[in-house]
Amino acid sequence: MPNLKSIKRKISSIKNTRQITKAMKMVAGSKLKRNQSAMNEFRTYASTYDSVIKNISDNTVLYSHPFYGKILKKREGGNGSNTGIIIISTDRGLCGSFNMNLFKLFFEELKVREINSSQVKLYILGKKGSDFFKKHNYEVVFNKSFSESESAINLSVLLSDSISNDFKENKIENIYIMSNQYISTLHQKAYAEKVLPFETQAAGKNKKSGGYLIEPVDYEEEIIDKIFKDYIQTKIYFKILESFAGEQASRMNAMDNATRNAGKLINKLTVSYNKARQAAVTLEILDIINGVNAIK
Repeated sequence: MPNLKSIKRKISSIKNTRQITKAMKMVAGSKLKRNQSAMNEFRTYASTYDSVIKNISDNTVLYSHPFYGKILKKREGGNGSNTGIIIISTDRGLCGSFNMNLFKLFFEELKVREINSSQVKLYILGKKGSDFFKKHNYEVVFNKSFSESESAINLSVLLSDSISNDFKENKIENIYIMSNQYISTLHQKAYAEKVLPFETQAAGKNKKSGGYLIEPVDYEEEIIDKIFKDYIQTKIYFKILESFAGEQASRMNAMDNATRNAGKLINKLTVSYNKARQAAVTLEILDIINGVNAIK
C-alpha cells in the first residue's frame, strides 16, 4: 500500500513547482510583449537595408571599388575553405527545444553544404551555445553572453566588426548566421542564412549600369565600407531581437505545458492518495470488527 505521507509530500512539492512555472510563464509573457515590440519596430529598417544591398549587388557602377569587388568575389566553398558560422543562442534554459533545434540545424547544415567541421570557425552569442560547442571541441573565435554585455546593439557592433575584419583578411571565406526565426507565439523555427559573400547574378546578366552617385569621390571607399559594415551589424541585431522574442515565446509555452502537466500529476496523485486513505480506513474498520468478534 502506498505511503500516505509520501504521496502527500509529492503533492505539496508539485504544487510548489506549479506555482513557480506559472509565475515564470507570466514573466515570460510580459517580456515577450516588450521583445515583440522591439523586433517589429526594427523589422522595417532591416528589410529596407536588405533591399539596398540587393540593389547594390545588381549594379555594376560600384564593381571597380576594391572592397566591393573583394566582397562580391565568388569564393570556392566546400571542404577547402574556412567557414564562419554565427550562432545566436540563449543565456538561460527552460525554453523547450529552442536551443536544441538550433544545434540540430547546425549539424544538418554542415552535412548538406558539405562543410568540413575542422574548417569551421564559430562566432557564438549566448551561454548555452558556448557551453554546447565547447563540449564538441569546435574552434570558437568570438564568444559573448547577453547577460555580460551592456546591450544587444553594442554586442552586434562588436560581432560585426570581428566578422568583417576576419572576412577581409581571408581568415574565413563564407559566413552563415543561424538563429531561431520568430514566426508566431506558438512557432519558432531554426533558420540558417548566408551573410557573406553577397549573392550576385552572373556577370553581364540583368545588370544595371547606373543609379548610384557617391560624393565626394575621395570618400567613396569609406562610404561603401560603412554601408556593408552597417548592413552586417543590422542583420545581426535584428536576428538578436528576433531570437529574444522567440526565446520568451518558447519559454512561455514550455512553462504553460509544465504547469498543465503539474496539474495533471497532482490530480493523479490526489486520486492515489484518496484510494490509499480509503484502504487504510477500511483496514482500521476491519481491525475493530475483528477485535469485537474476538472479545465475543
